[in-house]
Amino acid sequence: MTENSYDMIIAGGGIIGSATAYSISKKFSGTQRHVKIAVIDLDLEGEFSSTLKNAGGVRATWKNRANIELCNYSIKFFERIREIIDFKQKGYYWLHNTETWNEIIKNFPLYREYGIDVQVHERKNVRDYLHFIDNLEEVDGLSVSKNAGLIDHYSLREYYRNNAKANGVDFIDRRFIEGVETRGSTVEGLVCSDVSELITKKRREGIAALLKGEANLRENNRIYYKCEILVNATGAWADSIPGLYEKNAEMVKPRRRQLEVISCKELDLNNFGMVIDTSDVYFHKEGEYILVGYSDPDEPYGANFEFDYYGLQEDSKFIERIWEPLWRRSKKFEKMKFIRGWSGLYGETPDRSGYLGRVEGFENVYESCAHTGRGLMISYGAGEALADLILKGKYREELKNAADLARQRPNGPLYEQLHL
Repeated sequence: MTENSYDMIIAGGGIIGSATAYSISKKFSGTQRHVKIAVIDLDLEGEFSSTLKNAGGVRATWKNRANIELCNYSIKFFERIREIIDFKQKGYYWLHNTETWNEIIKNFPLYREYGIDVQVHERKNVRDYLHFIDNLEEVDGLSVSKNAGLIDHYSLREYYRNNAKANGVDFIDRRFIEGVETRGSTVEGLVCSDVSELITKKRREGIAALLKGEANLRENNRIYYKCEILVNATGAWADSIPGLYEKNAEMVKPRRRQLEVISCKELDLNNFGMVIDTSDVYFHKEGEYILVGYSDPDEPYGANFEFDYYGLQEDSKFIERIWEPLWRRSKKFEKMKFIRGWSGLYGETPDRSGYLGRVEGFENVYESCAHTGRGLMISYGAGEALADLILKGKYREELKNAADLARQRPNGPLYEQLHL
């Protein structure tokens, strides 16, 4: 078995793993200390990665301080590189029913404390801001998050990666993690399989089989990666690394989310960012089209990559969960046309907030994973917070509440609702 040695290995090269590699590596850039860092991933291109399957939205209007701080810190960074990542800061326009309206009003002082520009408007004033709305049924009010908006997820991921590579980080592709080698409370390395041949022959089928645990691996393709520090950033698969967590812990579970691209020539969304209806259907301008999504609360857990939100027959999911709610809200959606769609996975935790911190039971293992739909918007802050914890042993003042994201929640569950 071939052996390679690194000071630090980051398992997972999606938006969180790439951001973490960037944040940690830049601490040593220009210094005399040489630190070998590697990012290991099954498929760096990210065909099934959550990073390239998301809706591209960024906001900081959450319920819990940890998520607010990490997202708000990230947005301030995104503003500095807005041209590189095509950050369109056109806001989040959220139509609220009674329940969510009461929540936004309750959280409003918290947003003010963090300097987040949020405006709230009563039902009677909604059409002043969303002029295309016809029907205000079930609408109690509208909140507008002015500093929120949309980002090109691919450009942001590549920004992190390119800068990490410039700092000397190795990105190692087509490695499937089979387990960890431990000595007492220390992880000494990762046992991986080189799955290049399997992926090359049947790329999509091969990757899917590996992610679902259905592939047959060859022992002579194993490679050992020795490390001093291990970071788990494998998203929806965070709990699947053998030997890293308690057997059958299942704290992180994959859940399918689906997005659709539609044509709707009657509706001009050029001046808006993300718009969220009371039905939880959300949409925004996407090139010449409109991207639409809905997070089905009844979607079962599992690595399901099938897309089934299509078809114009009356009993189709697209008609029931996308077309009808939008048509009821605005007649401009009546003649929408389905263009294409795809599915992706959320890594979901029991309280729908992610894990960030040291992995219990190990002295040299950390994690940043399963941020449940907010990986893109939380990425820079999460990378900086984890770098602080690993290198300094504590979080900086602006991100101090990241401590609440430890897997053993120190202050109780961090329940969050709709994730987009």
